[in-house]
Amino acid sequence: GDVCSGVVGSRMPRYCLFGDTVNTASRMESTSLPGRLQISEATHGHLRPYPELTWEPRGRVHVKGKGNMRTYFYKKPAATTTSSSE
Repeated sequence: GDVCSGVVGSRMPRYCLFGDTVNTASRMESTSLPGRLQISEATHGHLRPYPELTWEPRGRVHVKGKGNMRTYFYKKPAATTTSSSE
């Protein structure tokens, strides 16, 4: 989505990003669970062409300023074990 950026402040200038996309990303982080990567339904739609990325539905989560949003958690690939025969 659209993002606007700029330097804010004169005594202690900071580089900031503004926009709905930035706000949504922040809300995905703050409403997620520890150690989990959560994405919105819109992002999930963009990532569907990549079958190597597996997502599990989390369900609807109340997101401040957005209402209830359908979200997804990244599903880590199953650990593969290798046995070495010598």
